[in-house]
This record gives sequence, C-alpha cells and structure tokens, in this order.
Amino acid sequence: MRAVWPKLAALCTLIGCTSGKDTSTDQDIDTGQTPVETVDTAGEEADTAVEDTGPTYTIWTGAPLVFEKPNFGDTTDPANQDAISDLVVLTRGNGGALFNVVLETGAGGGSPQGTEWAKGTTADIDSLEFTSLKSAAEGQMKSVPDTDFVLRLIDEDVYIDVRFLSWQPGNGSGGGFSYQRSTQD
Repeated sequence: MRAVWPKLAALCTLIGCTSGKDTSTDQDIDTGQTPVETVDTAGEEADTAVEDTGPTYTIWTGAPLVFEKPNFGDTTDPANQDAISDLVVLTRGNGGALFNVVLETGAGGGSPQGTEWAKGTTADIDSLEFTSLKSAAEGQMKSVPDTDFVLRLIDEDVYIDVRFLSWQPGNGSGGGFSYQRSTQD
C-alpha cells in the first residue's frame, strides 16, 4: 500500500491536484475562476458591460374582444361581467364607475380595485402614467367613448389595450357600457 502513495503524488502533480492550501502570492481574492478578457476584432478591449434595455412588459396582443353590459343588466350575472383574469372581473352597476366583482361589491373611490389605467395605448407604454380609471378619464367618464386606455392588471402585471365604445352617463341611468380590449396571446 505504501508504494501507491508516491505514484498518486506524481499523478497529482501531472494533473494539477493540490493540497488545498493556496500558495499564490497575488493580493486579489482567489475566486477559483480565471479572468477572461474579451477583445474585439480591431484588437481593442471590448465593452463587457450589460446594457440596460429598460423595463419589460407583459402586453396582451391577442384577438380583440368586445364586451358589453346592457343598461340595467344584473351585475351578478356572469354574462354582464368581463372576466379578464381570475383576479379581475369587471362590471358596472346602474350608474357610477366600473368595479371588480372579485374585490368589490360596488364602485367606490379608486374602482376598479386591482387595476390601474392610463389614457393611450401600449405602443406608448414607456410614457404612460397609471392611476385609477376615473382619474385617467379626468373625471369625465361620459367622455370615454372612442378613447383608448391601457388597463394594467396589478397583481398579474399585465397590460391590455382598451377602447371604450359606449358609456351610459348618469347614476341610475342603467349603467350600460361597452369596450373592445386585447386578449391574452
């Protein structure tokens, strides 16, 4: 058995085995990795910094869907609710703003909860400022027909193009509305 140790020691020397003790004299921290320098074809050192490409967005660009809630439609009837996701299901009472039936029983300040809105389209997403729907509509929901908005589903971090087609103004007027929106790809 003793004759094997000299052979193992010679083999370790050939293949680079060490005793585990760092005998280097460099002042840098030894990470065990060899630094690699990238050189471009002109012989100059290449920039290895990672370029910041900005935020990434999940934007639904699937086929357009038109949703319509008729005047005086029952808000508890799924036919009068736009189930956009498991967390966001939009409808409107007989007046007032939209609300999210998953989180609310009716419209209130900041409705629909779980969403943010901005006037514009996803083509301009980097410049949009998101807020409540009523704020994005500048307090004039009766003016939303033929207006483009971007709907953000907050928890899912998804962005959807929405174009309102109709809006029945006034409380107690029936609450009818319609819009066209993009769907998941």
